[in-house]
Amino acid sequence: MNDTEEFVANELSKHGLICQRFSKSEIKKRKTPDYRVYRNNQFEFYCEVKEIKKDEWTQGLRNYPIFNRLTDDIHAAVKQFDAVNPDNDAPNVLAFVNNDHMCGSLALVGVLTGCLLLEGGGMAEIYQKYSNGRIKTEKDRIHLYLWYDTFKANKVLFNQKNDIHFKRLCNCFNIDPDSIKPINA
Repeated sequence: MNDTEEFVANELSKHGLICQRFSKSEIKKRKTPDYRVYRNNQFEFYCEVKEIKKDEWTQGLRNYPIFNRLTDDIHAAVKQFDAVNPDNDAPNVLAFVNNDHMCGSLALVGVLTGCLLLEGGGMAEIYQKYSNGRIKTEKDRIHLYLWYDTFKANKVLFNQKNDIHFKRLCNCFNIDPDSIKPINA
């Protein structure tokens, strides 16, 4: 278990959730997410952990890479989830651990919705090439996105398209489902 995976396991344990790695023989046979997650000895969901490393670019101007990095991580995670959960019978949770001060959870919102959230509640559809591109259908195979900044408060972003998984995950994290406000894009 690397430091990032251990960090997420510790965060989940604060909710009474226990992370269990896949066996070596399972990992040899196929791709897998990082964990099966249990509460009170009952399986709750699969969890994949992705780290957002600090961008060390110092050479002049270039396009901001975080949106491509996030879509790459979502794409890879869906492959891992589909290898063990092809029928989407259980919730899939993708946990991002962010170490890049230039990146924030709103970048993930932009990638998932295709929109930049504006002050006053408006939206500008400027990220459609990400949201409606490579991850157009894949993003809906992940039911909860956890965002852990190593330097500030953490965030959760629910996919509410599967009501059963949505309510199950709200229960896991002791969140009232009615308190979740959808981001409509």
